[in-house]
Amino acid sequence: MMVKAATASIRRKSYCGEWLRHRLAGIGCLILILSLVSTAAFAEDVPAEQASDQLRYCEAIHDSAREARAAWQAQALLEIEARIEARLEDLARERAAYEDYLARREDFLRRAEEGVIEIYARMRPDAAAAQLAVMDNPTASAVIAKLNPRQASAILNEMEPDRAALLTRTVAGSALDQENAL
Repeated sequence: MMVKAATASIRRKSYCGEWLRHRLAGIGCLILILSLVSTAAFAEDVPAEQASDQLRYCEAIHDSAREARAAWQAQALLEIEARIEARLEDLARERAAYEDYLARREDFLRRAEEGVIEIYARMRPDAAAAQLAVMDNPTASAVIAKLNPRQASAILNEMEPDRAALLTRTVAGSALDQENAL
């Protein structure tokens, strides 16, 4: 607009020549170029402003991102805790089974009281074999285990082979279990 006003006033004046008009047109072009350059400089500020917007966005979601990360970590910890609790329950079950085994083993050994063992130790092997043949396996095995090896072998020699083998396996298993428990 300024260029038009300046050009119009020069036309009205008679002393301006063609040369002056060309000069004013050049100045107008120069003003136009300078305004374009200033607009271009303003356009370069826009990415900085966008970067500022991005920075404000990141700052705005920073707390919620931190909270989301903390929530994820808390969930992961809860899952780990649940796995640990499940493993502890498994270990408690295994311990209970082991304690049950120990209680049965101690019961097995208690069944063969010293007095009963003395009775079977003094019996004839064929009579002791007949008595042990009708007993339940844990009790008969406990008696055989507590006898000295010479007496136990004489009694097992008088028994039926299947029953003697079963009692021997029970006694041997008890001995192996004792070694493994230690």
